[in-house]
Amino acid sequence: MTDKTKKISFISLGCSKNQVDLEYLMGAVRDEGYQITHIPEDSDAIVINTCGFIEPAVTEAIDNILEMSGRKKKDAKLIVTGCMSERYKGELLNEMPEIDFFTGVGDLDKVIGYLNGTSLRPANYGTARLLANTPYYAYLKISEGCNNRCSYCAIPGIRGNLVSRKKEEIIDEAKNLIDQGIKELIVISQDNTKYGTDIYGKKMIAPLLKELAALDGDFKIRVMYMNPDGVDKELVDTICGTDKILSYFDIPVQHYSARILKSMKRKSDPATIDKVFDMIREADSESFLRTTCIVGFPGETQEDFDELVAFLRRHKPDFAGFFPYYREKGTQAYTLGAPLGKREVNRRIRVLEKIQKENTNTRLKSLKKQDIICYVEGESEESEFILQGRAQFQAPDIDGHAYIIGGLADRGYGPYPCRIKKIVYPDIYCEIIEKW
Repeated sequence: MTDKTKKISFISLGCSKNQVDLEYLMGAVRDEGYQITHIPEDSDAIVINTCGFIEPAVTEAIDNILEMSGRKKKDAKLIVTGCMSERYKGELLNEMPEIDFFTGVGDLDKVIGYLNGTSLRPANYGTARLLANTPYYAYLKISEGCNNRCSYCAIPGIRGNLVSRKKEEIIDEAKNLIDQGIKELIVISQDNTKYGTDIYGKKMIAPLLKELAALDGDFKIRVMYMNPDGVDKELVDTICGTDKILSYFDIPVQHYSARILKSMKRKSDPATIDKVFDMIREADSESFLRTTCIVGFPGETQEDFDELVAFLRRHKPDFAGFFPYYREKGTQAYTLGAPLGKREVNRRIRVLEKIQKENTNTRLKSLKKQDIICYVEGESEESEFILQGRAQFQAPDIDGHAYIIGGLADRGYGPYPCRIKKIVYPDIYCEIIEKW
């Protein structure tokens, strides 16, 4: 395929880290002169960037491949990239003839070579990038891979060991994004707290954040994915004490039972988790805390689960996600046997969700008399008379939405000062109260 008038469409599946990979590829495809379309039926090639972390992600990827195979034009090419391609290379080659070309993680430049009809065409990832989300925020990936070896996790087998990007390269990309008008830089990796340990010999996340915050421009920084064992006072003080960094902490604990944490091969224990959450609340009582927990890990007893319940009641995270354990081949936990039955896991998740709903609603109610900052993204799905966006304390896609039901949104995406008028968990309904 050497005709540069041909159209390419893209489908992004999985996490924000996967999305960044696809954005680099989209930018490189655009810079090669191809046209990008959002209509698969009009495409001469469809690129599906897959996730392969857990069973539902693989199912979603396969469903998308089969759907696009049926929707594409007769001679259009179907290209599959990403984590599922990396993890199941042999199976895809033998079992999915619908795929014309596939490549895994770390060699997306091969897609450019395939489109150009050559064996390889290096792509300038990092500078060539086309944002796939609402363009007032952008993800800033600071490293690839992970040196943690949690027993349930397939990521190291897919993406390899930790490879940190050089600080100068990250700063340059951040400057470029800010120059494009980005209002929020969202710092991501598998575990941000370990940034720099491979190339600098020590944790460098706090110094990196300070340099990012020192850049010129009207923007904020959000830091995601901080495992509790790597959160120290320097990092907490940097986030809580720097104006351009949002006081928002994404701390995935995964569990609270010492026995289960040990079986998960997590590097934290209950005492570490307590210390980190207490340290954050002491540094800034108004900070927002998000966490995630895995339910139904092999051997999880009612007593283990009760400890997780106690954690939620004690620390009252502002947002939380609860996920069933999936037994994945190739992980250490696979040898531990089957998880709890689905019915019991679902029951336990409902218990946690009920507690978390109380936690979130209590926090949101405490904000009703305060000015909050919101971004406006466009019309809501509910009504053309209601605008949809999110508050600064809400991370994209995971912490609910902010719906604007009053006031004038006349500055594009914003930010806008707002007041909460109504709470419908996990969303808020707001009124813009004034102009800057």
